[in-house]
Amino acid sequence: MQNFDLRAWVYVSPHFDLKMIGKSIISQIKGQVEGLHDLQSVSNSLEEIMCGRSCLIVLDDLWESSCSQLTDLLQMLSNFKKESMIRIIVTTRTEEVAGKIGTVTPYKLEPLSDDQCWALFKNISFLPGCPLGEDEKNVMENIGRDIANKCQGVPMAAQALGFMLRNKAVGEWKNVRDSDIWSGSSTTDDVMPSLKLSYYQMSPYLKLCFSYCSVFPKGFEVHRGHLIQQWISLGFIPPSPDKHITLEKVGENYVNELLGMSFVQYSTLTSLSTREDTKNSMLLRMHDLMHDLGRSVIGDELLLVDGEKEYSSSNGNYRYALVLNHEGQMAVCNDEPAKLRAIHFSECPEIQLSLLHKSLRILDLGKCPRGNLPASIGKLKQLRYLSAPDMLHKKVPKLVTSLSKLIHLNMSGSIKISTLPDSIGKLISLLHLDLSGCCKLHSLPESFGGLTNLAHLNLANCSLLETLPKSVGKLRSLLHLDLSGCRNLSSLPESLGDLMNLSHLNLSNCSLLNTLPESVETLRNLLHLELCGCTGLCSLSESFGELVNLSYLDMKNCYDLRSLPKSFGRLCELQYLNLSGCLKLNLKVDIETICCLTKLQYLNLSCCPSLMHIPESVNNLKNLHTLDLSRCNWIERFPKRLRGMTSLKFLLIQGCSPWLQQRVRESQFKNDMLTLPKFIVQRTASGICMSSNISLLHAVHAAELEIECLENVTSIEEAAAVNLADKSVLVKLVLAWTPAVGRVVEDEGLLRELHPPGNLKFLKVQGYMGTSFSGWMMNMASCLLHLVCIEMVDLPRCEHLPPFGQLKNLEQLTLKRLPIFRKLGTEFCGGSGAFKKLREFTLIDLETLEEWVTKASANGEFMFPNLHKLEICRCPRLRLKPCLPRATEWRIQASHEIIATKYAVGTSFSLTLSKLHVTECLLLSEEWALFEYLPALEILEISNYQKKKLPDSLVFLVSLRSLKIDISTNNSQEELCDWLVFLAAISDDRRLAVFPSPNLTALENLEISLNDESQRWCKKHDRWTLQNVKNKPTTFFERQVANIQKKVGQSLISYIHAIKQLAERLAVIGLGQTLRDEEIIRLILDHRLGSEDRTLVMSITSCTDDITLNYLYAHLRRVNGFSLSDTSQVSDTLNSPTSDNESYHGSD
Repeated sequence: MQNFDLRAWVYVSPHFDLKMIGKSIISQIKGQVEGLHDLQSVSNSLEEIMCGRSCLIVLDDLWESSCSQLTDLLQMLSNFKKESMIRIIVTTRTEEVAGKIGTVTPYKLEPLSDDQCWALFKNISFLPGCPLGEDEKNVMENIGRDIANKCQGVPMAAQALGFMLRNKAVGEWKNVRDSDIWSGSSTTDDVMPSLKLSYYQMSPYLKLCFSYCSVFPKGFEVHRGHLIQQWISLGFIPPSPDKHITLEKVGENYVNELLGMSFVQYSTLTSLSTREDTKNSMLLRMHDLMHDLGRSVIGDELLLVDGEKEYSSSNGNYRYALVLNHEGQMAVCNDEPAKLRAIHFSECPEIQLSLLHKSLRILDLGKCPRGNLPASIGKLKQLRYLSAPDMLHKKVPKLVTSLSKLIHLNMSGSIKISTLPDSIGKLISLLHLDLSGCCKLHSLPESFGGLTNLAHLNLANCSLLETLPKSVGKLRSLLHLDLSGCRNLSSLPESLGDLMNLSHLNLSNCSLLNTLPESVETLRNLLHLELCGCTGLCSLSESFGELVNLSYLDMKNCYDLRSLPKSFGRLCELQYLNLSGCLKLNLKVDIETICCLTKLQYLNLSCCPSLMHIPESVNNLKNLHTLDLSRCNWIERFPKRLRGMTSLKFLLIQGCSPWLQQRVRESQFKNDMLTLPKFIVQRTASGICMSSNISLLHAVHAAELEIECLENVTSIEEAAAVNLADKSVLVKLVLAWTPAVGRVVEDEGLLRELHPPGNLKFLKVQGYMGTSFSGWMMNMASCLLHLVCIEMVDLPRCEHLPPFGQLKNLEQLTLKRLPIFRKLGTEFCGGSGAFKKLREFTLIDLETLEEWVTKASANGEFMFPNLHKLEICRCPRLRLKPCLPRATEWRIQASHEIIATKYAVGTSFSLTLSKLHVTECLLLSEEWALFEYLPALEILEISNYQKKKLPDSLVFLVSLRSLKIDISTNNSQEELCDWLVFLAAISDDRRLAVFPSPNLTALENLEISLNDESQRWCKKHDRWTLQNVKNKPTTFFERQVANIQKKVGQSLISYIHAIKQLAERLAVIGLGQTLRDEEIIRLILDHRLGSEDRTLVMSITSCTDDITLNYLYAHLRRVNGFSLSDTSQVSDTLNSPTSDNESYHGSD
């Protein structure tokens, strides 16, 4: 398949909107669509993006047949001034549309053959082990073939009917085959008879549940659990005759039925490696055909209100309303009949609700911007389901607690809510309560225990919540409790043990929690327990072993956990165990206990430093498929044979000792077992053919992969067969070639086929010998949206890098050993708004890099606007243009040009840099220009300093609080003493007006690595910190003025010029405002040659308007007894700008 720079997939739907199609393409490629309010701006943006590039666009499900509309569509996507290669694929259900828009012969997807339809139908309808007699089975097969032949080759129809008829009697099969629906009229716009038949065979309640799904717009995604809650709210789920089966359980069965018939489907495919409870949190969606069927069934019971279209109400039978893109007063809520049961709002900013429908059961504000609930909410006495996340209330309104029939309440993300009303306990029907992300909620009232029917409680990330009320034990119906991220929760009440039905408990990242209550032993129905990140948890009681049904236990990063209880071996149902990062856990003993858990399928012991051996008893774990020993660097013993571990697929030993890695290679494993994440590509010979083992990665679904020795791949097809793009669980990928080694396949072609999945967060490319990058690397912004970290290492032919700047989630970027890379320019950004989240940027061993353009655009936008840490090592030629980058912490090593470069005054001062570490700089003390531009620097460390004199520009670091210097030369004791006293002078003198504030103390601590003689002097005189330095000499500014006087001699005019320029220069670099007049007066009077120069006095009076004549006269009379006279020459000099030829360049 041809490679494209850009790709986009647009679901068009019957609602044809050129602007929305264009914005969808732009959002997928560029990631942002701000400011595109009309079709012309959309077209201009598309031209800007696509000009001169190759692009593949898929327009899925196009219905529009108007020639003028289709012409406008093609013109918008292809009429560009510059040469571009645009390929457009269109899918449509009508040959008319295909004929009008197609430029090549349309490809018509052929239906399944009758035999293929029958095979699919049979596979679904006949369950394995079904007790059918031979005669009965033959009869059913004949009927089934007839039904399959009527499905018109549509696999969805065959699947729906096959699932619907499983376990049904022969008579029901005959009824479906002989139904009159098959003989009804059918056009391309009609719902297929086979789908109608499947619908008609449903139970009455299931029909209601299915048709309700079509209330949502096409392409919708809805949370599985929330959908069930809405069905319950509308009375669509009948109670089970078995009192032990809840309404939610019946709802789960309904969802499974609809899934089996393909009437709904999961929004995304999941991996086998995902957690056990993932299905409970999956999103569901409807296929378009099923949506059409649902809309045909629901008929005039659904009211659609689109704010972009004219609204007219003509029907009194509406039961459901879908409101889109609406602003202002919501008229439908007032005008429509009392039969209205559910209202869903989507993209309705600043909606003003006046809810008068006392019969309303569902109010969904889930996709509206932040706001407040309407005051009329308390009148909705029949309301069962209220979804109002991100509200601005400071507490849950009392009106809400009057809704006694409410079963679902979602106010998640309401960041201002701090308390719940005592009346919350009145919501006795409540089944589901979501307050997650209410970060100011600090307590729950005792009345909370009144929610006796509550089954799901989500308090995740309520970070101020300190404790739970004792009454929480009254929530006997509770099944799921999520307290993850409650960082201030320090204890759990003993009454927690009264939650006898609790099956899922999440305590992740409750960092203050140091123990679990003893009563936890009574939670016999607990299946899933998460303690990940409970850093204060130090022990588990012996009663922990009473959780005999526990199947999932995550204790990752429980740093203080010391040991497992002896009863831990009684967790006989445990399948998933994660002890990664339990740094203090004593696994010398506990490893034997773990090896008794024979049902384990996943075991993670990574980063456990006490793990020193893997016992032979590990062979007891016959069901284990993944064993993670990553970064267990102290393992000294490992079994020679692991023949008992017949299910083992993945052994992860990243960061382990070379001994262990060698031992694993020598151990006798099954041939198909892989040691991950490191995978070394090796060539294998089969007869006269040569191939590589990279094909083994085809079946691997791991979170991390480090593929090394890619030069051993023997064909492009081998790499393509790995299908990296389909490995959705992969988040970290390393692609490494061995430098300067021969290749069978060119690196560029190989990299093109190793396209990672969209979920990738970490990417490292090493040893790549190509001169350019493949399409997916040039288009990362649209295909790798979640990428956080990139490392590019050892790229000997790389002169230009991909436009990493458009990766909107990128936080870390490292460039290392790129020997011919010369310039870091604006093309690196890929456009405006670059590197919005980049926090760390590292440049190492870029010996030819000469220029870094620190501004990304002409309007002065920084290339890295939010950079925190910048590290530049061994980049000796690098210069920063036009100014210093914006960062808060730097490390500069052996990169002299950065420190020596001088900038134009006022253009390159860094007000963000607070910490700097310089090492291996061999410049002379007077060549250190960088410090002149760092007025906000607070912490400075200089390592391996080899000059006898410290940098002159240190005096500009007036915000400096801490200074550490490693002096490797033999400075004299006198030089050191003078320098210490000088630092004390500039740090403690608070009289000078140029300092930013009167409480500035500047340097607070000084640490110096010295030779023995200087160390003895400092200890003797107690000079390790500046606070102890006394007998300070003249201040810094007094020294400067005195130095000026020596430079300019007896010329009064030159002297005044020098004083003015000193003041202006100090103001520009951020030392404060311009020197106040009284300061200039004091400096001049203190250091001028004689008081007889009374002409000087009048010259100062006219230098600024900020000082009054009375103040000056009183001051001068007190000091020298001067009287005022006029000398216009000096006055003009002080009021005029300093000329370049008279500028002063004295020592600063």
